[in-house]
Formats: sequence, C-alpha cells, structure tokens
Amino acid sequence: MGDARTVRAVNALTVGWAGRALRQSEETVFSAAGVWPLLALLAAGADGAARDELERATGVDAGEAAGAAGRLLARLDALPGVASAIGLWSKATVPLEPDGPARCLRPRTGC
Repeated sequence: MGDARTVRAVNALTVGWAGRALRQSEETVFSAAGVWPLLALLAAGADGAARDELERATGVDAGEAAGAAGRLLARLDALPGVASAIGLWSKATVPLEPDGPARCLRPRTGC
C-alpha cells in the first residue's frame, strides 16, 4: 500500500469521526492518525467478522495493514515535535502468536 493511499485512509477515518462528533459539539479537535495504526495492526491479526469490520474502519486490506501502519508511524516519528506509541493489552485467555505482537510493534517496521 502506498503512502498516499494510507494518508487517504487515515483522512477518511477522521472525516467519518468528525461528522459524528460535530453533530454533538462544534468544539472538537482530533485526528485519526493517532488510532489508525492501532486499528490497522489489529486488522492484520484478526479474522472473520472482526477482520472485515477493521478493514472497513481502516479502509485498507488487512494483508497490507501492518506494513502501512509501520510506514505511517515511521513518517509520524520523523516529524519534528511528533512522537507516537502503540501498546497492546490482551486478556490472558486470548491466544496470541509467539512474538506476534512484539513483531508488529517494533519501531518503524510493522509486521
């Protein structure tokens, strides 16, 4: 997935949220750039209905999502005065692939 397509997907998520938020308040400031990478990483590891929903939310194919998230985080980190971080907490009974979350959350790499 190209960087321009990733930016369009992040902007589309922001526009969707803005439309809903502005119905409730005219004083709202936010950007989906903060949550889009997390949703993309979740999409990469999801399956079934959750994967479909995350693909719709992020606007990208789950197979491309982790790489796009890694590239976006790297570009954000390269901006002066901008830092990003992503954390993952899961219930102990939720099975995770060995090294899966760690692999996805390495700085500047994605999955």
